[in-house]
Amino acid sequence: MNLIRVISNEEPIGGLDIGDDSLRFSLLKRERAGLSLISLAEEKLGPKEGLNNKAVFLTKLTKFVRANKIKYVIASIPSDNIFIKTYSFPSAMPDEKIADAMELTIDLRLPLKREEIYCDWMKIDEANQKIILLSYIKKTQANDLISLLKKANLKIVAVESRAMSLARAVKLDKDGAILVVEKGIVNVSLSVILNNNILFLQSIPDEKIEANLIKEINKIINYHDWLNISINYYIVIGSLPEKLLKKISLKILEPKSAIDIKPVPKEVKWYVSLGSAYRGLIPRKEDKIISLMEMSTEKAYKLEKANSLASFFLSISIALSIFFVAIFLAAWSLVFNMRNNYDRQILSFNLNPSSANAALLREKANSFNYLVDQIGSLVKNEAHWSKVVEEAKNKSVDGVIINNMSLPSTEGVFTLTGVANDRETVNQLKQSFESSAMFSRVEIPLTNLGKKNEIPFSMSFNLKNGEIIYSQ
Repeated sequence: MNLIRVISNEEPIGGLDIGDDSLRFSLLKRERAGLSLISLAEEKLGPKEGLNNKAVFLTKLTKFVRANKIKYVIASIPSDNIFIKTYSFPSAMPDEKIADAMELTIDLRLPLKREEIYCDWMKIDEANQKIILLSYIKKTQANDLISLLKKANLKIVAVESRAMSLARAVKLDKDGAILVVEKGIVNVSLSVILNNNILFLQSIPDEKIEANLIKEINKIINYHDWLNISINYYIVIGSLPEKLLKKISLKILEPKSAIDIKPVPKEVKWYVSLGSAYRGLIPRKEDKIISLMEMSTEKAYKLEKANSLASFFLSISIALSIFFVAIFLAAWSLVFNMRNNYDRQILSFNLNPSSANAALLREKANSFNYLVDQIGSLVKNEAHWSKVVEEAKNKSVDGVIINNMSLPSTEGVFTLTGVANDRETVNQLKQSFESSAMFSRVEIPLTNLGKKNEIPFSMSFNLKNGEIIYSQ
């Protein structure tokens, strides 16, 4: 495991598109020259291998994750049963009042109780008035999917609808909004995108597609015409009968990417995973986009990072324990074998040994006793460095990322480097180490005085009593 990646902010977050007929993954990287496309991967799903067959889906997903070494993801899930609605507020209304109004809306105006759903909202426009987009999903549906992703060893940073991911990635050449027709697991979802935001989302059960799809599309077009929003083009995600698509009164649009990357995938099928991968590049503190899970994207990322860090330190502790146990066993095995050899040599001597044999015996006995003393001293003086690592982990504080830690001799100066959220966090870390019963002479030189956030630091300290790491 890479310690620098585990405890720094450099873990790459990719976009995972979960469709009814495929899994797709994209990974982007921000470089000096712009954005680069690092990875594109696809796994086809058969008719009985999608989310409606969880056991088979989990097998396919796990294989896909391992083959492409996928770890942290923004998950784009089918829009089936995801509710979306926009709310308008006066432009002069304070954000605090809007937040209170949205909380009341969630409690009083939604058809499901708050404890039954994962719900989130975000601001999408404030030109003439403040437009708020609210979205929710049933907890049972979200938890089932999140559980499958975690069983495949994925670390989920955020969950959003495929339509929302697509909206982020599509560049519109034409004025007005576009209609997205998305084939889901059991439904067809219809969404409206304007200015890279979703305005509308509706699902139609599979069994009613033939009879109701065109009728519902015309209703959506007319409704938005009434709002002075024209819809002239549409995009298809997934597979739908050609004869049905020809009945749609809109023109099909071959979209271009709104994400400036090199190389640019030409097929629209990649745009969902690209949209979620682009969100993965946003700093966690700045990601205020809707996430349909129990916690915000920043908290989810910090939790997954904390779990990885704990696993790393546990692995280190286990490895150190195994190493020192191996040394102990090797030392005592050597003593045991040598004692047996000397026993055999002593028995081989004549019962009335000559003076030469007696002198040789005394010499070997003295050598043996000296070696036993040396081995005993070695075992006694084994350093248990895991105690220092464990104490450093316990004295770390929230808002600190540790990059490196040196382990010199017990009398030497230990150094610990990393990045802290702000100056106050650096002071808290110093005070925490000073309160330790193990550490002394804790020093953090003042550097980068012009920076207020994301402050790199280097801390030095000594052990109060070097003997403590030799005790059992």
